[in-house]
Amino acid sequence: MAQRLTRERVKAILEGVMQSLPKRDCETCDCLQGFLTQLTLDAEEDVEDLLAKFEVEKSVLHGCLGCDPCPPGKAYADYLREQEP
Repeated sequence: MAQRLTRERVKAILEGVMQSLPKRDCETCDCLQGFLTQLTLDAEEDVEDLLAKFEVEKSVLHGCLGCDPCPPGKAYADYLREQEP
């Protein structure tokens, strides 16, 4: 079972990912939005206040832009590797 994320860990992950986005459009990419959803699910406490400013309406959500590397994709992959036993 994956370890639960502390509020401080979620905050650190968010800061790192948001600082690494190469384009403004990355904020509305499903790569980032999917990762934010996973962080919410894996947090040991309510972190909605940390994530709220990054959430977007479904109508502006779009697929991957193909950034190479994709910072949210890389952060999500790194996160999943950390969760492995």
